[in-house]
Amino acid sequence: MLAELSATFVRIPPEQVDQELTQWLQRIGLFLKIDRSVIAQVNPAIGEVVITHQWAREGVGLNPIGLSTAKVLPWLTGKILAGELTVLSSETELPAEAAKDLEWGRLVGFKSMVSVPFKIGGVVVGAINFGAILRERSWSPRIVQRLRLVAEVFGGALERQRSTAEIRRLTAEMRHISGVAMMGELTASLAHELNQPLGAVLNNARAARRLLAAKKPDLAEIGEALDDIVRDNSRAVATIRQLRSLFQRGEAQTLPVDIQNIFRDIDRIVGADAREKKIDLRVDVAPPLPIVFGDRTQLTQAVLNLVNNAFDSICAVDDGPREVVLRADGGEAGRLRVAVCDSGEGIDSKIMPRLFDPFFTTKSTGMGMGLAIVRTIVETHGGHLQAIQNPGRGATLEFVLPGASNMAAGN
Repeated sequence: MLAELSATFVRIPPEQVDQELTQWLQRIGLFLKIDRSVIAQVNPAIGEVVITHQWAREGVGLNPIGLSTAKVLPWLTGKILAGELTVLSSETELPAEAAKDLEWGRLVGFKSMVSVPFKIGGVVVGAINFGAILRERSWSPRIVQRLRLVAEVFGGALERQRSTAEIRRLTAEMRHISGVAMMGELTASLAHELNQPLGAVLNNARAARRLLAAKKPDLAEIGEALDDIVRDNSRAVATIRQLRSLFQRGEAQTLPVDIQNIFRDIDRIVGADAREKKIDLRVDVAPPLPIVFGDRTQLTQAVLNLVNNAFDSICAVDDGPREVVLRADGGEAGRLRVAVCDSGEGIDSKIMPRLFDPFFTTKSTGMGMGLAIVRTIVETHGGHLQAIQNPGRGATLEFVLPGASNMAAGN
């Protein structure tokens, strides 16, 4: 019977453990000619020992499932939690401190009993109680030893069931956390990407309003400001459209992109900000430049994030040159290399490995999404992003993209 018991709990799936436990409590009870067998487990949520499984012979009462044993059997519960085996051939063997246990035993019926705790990893997680209700009986050392083996098998089965349930709970929790993290990342990404075009719209609208307030409004400048508002609004709309496309089926469309046009857009977007912060923003292009296939709005956002990061690095120091250089050249094998070089505070070697991780930031008000977004955009375009500490001062963040001819060959 012990061999069959062990084989049963080895092969059954965790969801069948409860059913098999009840059936085996009955088989063992009938084999031993006892009247009731009960499994009680330590509930870690409430720190109490509660009844979880039981069997009783016909005509013998059952204990309520979920009953806390400490309330009705405090002495026996203490023995269980201490991991001590309890063997009683008669109720007269109960010590004086077990008066409450004896009271409950007489209420539900009790003549003889064996209580065998089971441990997992050296920790008591429950016990199996075998009781004679209708008549007293003795428990030989051989029977007690066999019941210890039964407790080990039952304990292993219950622990496997508990582990499976915990894995499922953690999996569900991780799935929930992943969903929350994803939504948080999307929200941060959207806020980050919309900040620049909406900020530019606001600045140009204020500028147009000031121009209109003049005695002789410069209609040409007002027209330029309004044109900028239209372009920035289109860029914000394109950003939202791209976010929606993440949840829609279909292949992304890529078009030829000229990096010099992106540089001109960047200069227009952040030029005023650079002048206000007294930063010398320069463009250094070494033609001929390879044409790349990609999404112009995304690549513009990537370069813009790098430029804003460079501005923040420069503003973090009080002295020295304040320069940001946008560089582009044809890299090896027809690849386009784009770099943003600054004269700021540089990058601490300790944080270099985590620089592009989502939500990692050294800024007190930062979200840690700017460089993570750049990495995502660059890698989506088949490129690679890296950070380099400048020999003298500041840092260079650069990415390399495959040229149009390389992508055609790869396809």
